[in-house]
Amino acid sequence: MGVVYYTHKAYMPLLKRQKDKIMKRLYFPALLALLMGCFSATGIMAQQKPNIIFVLTDDMGYSDLSCYGNPVIMTPFLDSVARVGIRATNYVVSSPSCTPSRASLLTGRYASRYDLPDPIGPGSKRGLHDQEVTIAEMLKKAGYKTAMIGKWHLGDHKAYNYPTAQGFDSYFGMLYSHDYRAPYVKTDTTIKIFRGRTPVIIKPEDSLLTRLYTKEAITVLDAQKKDQPFFLYLAYNMPHLPIAYAASASFLREKRKTGGALGAVVEDLDSNLALIWQKLQAKGLLENTIFIFSSDNGPWIDFPDRCAQDGVTRRWHPGTKGVFRGSKGQSYEGGVREPFIMYWKNHLPPATLSNMISNLDILPTLAKWTGAELPQGRTLDGQDISSLLTGAIPARSYDHQPVFIVNHGKAEAVRTQDGWKYRRVPAQKSGSITATPEAGAEELFQLNADPAERTNVIKDYPEVAAKMKALFEAFPANTEN
Repeated sequence: MGVVYYTHKAYMPLLKRQKDKIMKRLYFPALLALLMGCFSATGIMAQQKPNIIFVLTDDMGYSDLSCYGNPVIMTPFLDSVARVGIRATNYVVSSPSCTPSRASLLTGRYASRYDLPDPIGPGSKRGLHDQEVTIAEMLKKAGYKTAMIGKWHLGDHKAYNYPTAQGFDSYFGMLYSHDYRAPYVKTDTTIKIFRGRTPVIIKPEDSLLTRLYTKEAITVLDAQKKDQPFFLYLAYNMPHLPIAYAASASFLREKRKTGGALGAVVEDLDSNLALIWQKLQAKGLLENTIFIFSSDNGPWIDFPDRCAQDGVTRRWHPGTKGVFRGSKGQSYEGGVREPFIMYWKNHLPPATLSNMISNLDILPTLAKWTGAELPQGRTLDGQDISSLLTGAIPARSYDHQPVFIVNHGKAEAVRTQDGWKYRRVPAQKSGSITATPEAGAEELFQLNADPAERTNVIKDYPEVAAKMKALFEAFPANTEN
């Protein structure tokens, strides 16, 4: 397949057609009525294996969606799904940066088990190991058709680093973030979109990425047969910086008055997901599809000055973190607590879920629902939370194991289901963490009473502190197994 060069001007007709589709279909009231009318709290019915779509955004803050409290960004589609599905308020990722968080999501294992401590660049000798078993590999053995679209960020050094060697039948997307170019990153790499392992678009414009991925997702769904279950991992680049170029065309065309550049790209994501939902409906696939939406880590609030050297990036462009402290790259809640929305018709009762859950739980939970065999010879760090999500076990009675927050390859915090969080950042990492107090100090927070982590209560609760410290120091995933 030859290399294709796209320009914004040449692609505008497609953008206009997609926008017209959104505007012509008044789907929100009809969708809400349909889903609410069809819900039945009768438990999981015996039927064919469910389809799965996991949508992962990039650097989205906890409060970037209107259903998570944003007062100026409007996300009517995701809001409507959250109303009839599960909206989790205590979903955390196991690492506050791209590569380790994405690896943990796909494997159900802390990234410290396989030497992925930080985001990796083009040509890095690090990457997702061949012996790791991804959700795609697990589901493929269970008869699933698998596809990945969007940002990978798990390596390109070895053949087994690529998505198509990690269980995905097809891949269309970018191997890294769209900021792997000057002035954001010092690299001689040219941004490319790949199909499989072949580059097919060179230097795609930021404003095209969301729509390109959506168009590909619709193509994948068009080819899908109803008698074969599928897993689609759709990893959008937005709202990772830079967003000014991605937002400019939409912003000017709509003459937006609120939300700014961040609002433009987030609302664009929302509208594009509505198109995918409509395709599921048109194909008759929505009846048995698990739809999941989240992000890899928190907003890049403290981005380095070099990112603003493009002349258009502003300090208010990163996402918002709500009441939480910290940001991307930090083990405070702002770096790891993310929006999480899940819908599965007739199986998941609508709920706002405040129980602690994590990205490590996704693989074992999907294994339960699909009947897939769990990876053999791998120590899983997540747990099956299917009974919590379906309501089979009351939320107040559900027991979740501790969740560790891993940064730079080491545990920096541990959280327990009763709201306690112990945090200790290694002293040698103080130069890379813009957090207080000084690296190496111990912190204890009661998140149920103080979700913003305003008050370190380690001196007030010595017995709890001792217990949490012992738990922290027993972190099980510092070696590969």
